[in-house]
Amino acid sequence: QMLSSAYQIIQVGNYRCPDNFKVILRKYQEEDFRLDYEYRRFYSAYDQLEETAAFEPLRDLVENIYTNEYLETLLPKWNAAIQEPDAFMALPLQRDFYARNLKNAKERTVVIISDAMRYEVAATLAEELERENQSQVKLANMQSIFPSITKFGMAALLPHSNLSVEVKNELLCVLADGQSTASTNRDKVLKAANPASVALQYKNIIGMKRADRSALVKGMEVVYIYHD
Repeated sequence: QMLSSAYQIIQVGNYRCPDNFKVILRKYQEEDFRLDYEYRRFYSAYDQLEETAAFEPLRDLVENIYTNEYLETLLPKWNAAIQEPDAFMALPLQRDFYARNLKNAKERTVVIISDAMRYEVAATLAEELERENQSQVKLANMQSIFPSITKFGMAALLPHSNLSVEVKNELLCVLADGQSTASTNRDKVLKAANPASVALQYKNIIGMKRADRSALVKGMEVVYIYHD
């Protein structure tokens, strides 16, 4: 596995990146995400080896290609292209997620929010679901709210008309229509938009019996499951 992933990364040599934001985005969705996938695979396998001395030159080569040829080419282009006037119209906005997907949903919808999951991990999961469960899977994306950190992203996914911030006890808090979006208050925010909603923690429900989990979501139209 390690050698296979190293081979795929080495094929990247002299990586080229387009200038236009939409083209960069499409290229990442269709091709470049696999570089991140192979990089993760490489280190996952490398870290399982008991003796790594013989492979350190290969690791250095992989790291050099990934960091200096791939990332150092892609990131400046990305940062420049995202300043194009229409760049932020290229993707659906994260802050519109609830209104776009849940506000007028006609059937129960379960939203699993896995904090900090990388795009290439989601792509791998989509492939596995299609293959193992014969599921119909559609992989899509959206433009993160800035700054792209957990407390802002979690707030953006909740129903709201307005997001704001305030400082409480020297901590920055993100508010949805004036309500806290801290983990303990997300159920309340969901229910304010639709009483038939519930927010659950994955760690609290994964060990439950099926009947108990079913009881938690009985009659609910919107179910948020937070997976940290």
